Amino acid sequence: MRSNTTNTKPSRAGLSVSCVLLCVLLAAPLGCSTTTTRSGARDNNGDPVAAYSARRQAQALEFIRKAEALEAQGKDDEAILAYRQALETKNDMFAAWNNLGHLLMKQDNYADAVSSFQVASRLQPGDPRPEYNIGLAYQRVGWAQDSFLHFELALDRDPVYLPALRGAVRSAEMLGQADQSVLDYIRSAQLRETNEQWKTYFQRQRVRIESQMSLGRD
Repeated sequence: MRSNTTNTKPSRAGLSVSCVLLCVLLAAPLGCSTTTTRSGARDNNGDPVAAYSARRQAQALEFIRKAEALEAQGKDDEAILAYRQALETKNDMFAAWNNLGHLLMKQDNYADAVSSFQVASRLQPGDPRPEYNIGLAYQRVGWAQDSFLHFELALDRDPVYLPALRGAVRSAEMLGQADQSVLDYIRSAQLRETNEQWKTYFQRQRVRIESQMSLGRD
């Protein structure tokens, strides 16, 4: 309920008490609050664990930004070091694991790259990129079956993720695989592809698969 103060006049006694209280409050020392630290943070009701985690997160993000800047300058070795520093600071940073994997793959360090992508995949189980990256690493070293499986895992997370559609069709070609699932990937990719070279590639693979499937039915 709202208090109506429009027509109420304070008594002289009330004014005197109010003045005394105001003087007491003004006389209190200003630097002695028990709820404020030197930094201004309230520490009685705060969570020190959460505060520590937030500081570590901020430090890790600084390392990631540094790594991205170094990578943009072509300083891959220094960028790798900065990503590792980010992960030493806070080891659950998805971007650091995924980007580190990219740089390691550029250096043909496929084993460590795949390990980095696997951690990123566990951290973000709905993101198709880490599984796609694992598929790409396997594809580059000629493990077509493994690469195809990981492209499929990426497509389970996002059925229209174009890089994984490209990868799956390419691995299917490496395997000589020709079935309806691959044809469905091609159809989905053709609806989304804008690159002319990939358009031509998908059309060629469509003809290959349809021909092989037709021969199998004869």
